[in-house]
Amino acid sequence: MNRRGFLSASAAAAATTIASSTLPAARAALPPATPAGDDVGFLAFGAVAEGVLSAFYLAALGLHGAWRPAERTLLAEARDAHRQNVDRLNTVLGPDDAVTPGDFERRVRVGSRRGALKVGRDLESLVGGTYLGGLAAAGDYGTRLLLGRLMGLASANDAVLTRLAGETLGGPPSPVDLDAAGLKLDTYLKDPNS
Repeated sequence: MNRRGFLSASAAAAATTIASSTLPAARAALPPATPAGDDVGFLAFGAVAEGVLSAFYLAALGLHGAWRPAERTLLAEARDAHRQNVDRLNTVLGPDDAVTPGDFERRVRVGSRRGALKVGRDLESLVGGTYLGGLAAAGDYGTRLLLGRLMGLASANDAVLTRLAGETLGGPPSPVDLDAAGLKLDTYLKDPNS
């Protein structure tokens, strides 16, 4: 066996061992998020932002003739993931801090494919950057893990939208201040009581 064959066989064996034993155990071992103090603010922002993102993808899917079937599938998957994240975050926040769907009316308007891609990329970038800021600020390890996983999803969706727009991928996300992010997100919200 030559060196290349040996290295390939070793890598395949290592990958099989890791995939069959370490990853499932590692996933099961994630500590729960137990937010306190400012951690709650990042997760509450996330619950609202994930709802806005879900509304964005629903509005984008409403653009008839703008998407190929495979693109519609990607958009629908992103919408579903963001909707699940609302539930995931509200579960962590608990009944006292949860953000219910009726708290805000999400207003995300898109009129064209190009406009939808711009709005979606702006939102995913805003949310991912805010999660990154939360990673740096959160005191609870489980909360940091949750924010990191959510940031990964936002970054992946931003990359998909960037590719659909025909543009090249940029660099890593930049952290966004929670207060600044909240003000930007407010432009997509309306209090149903006002």
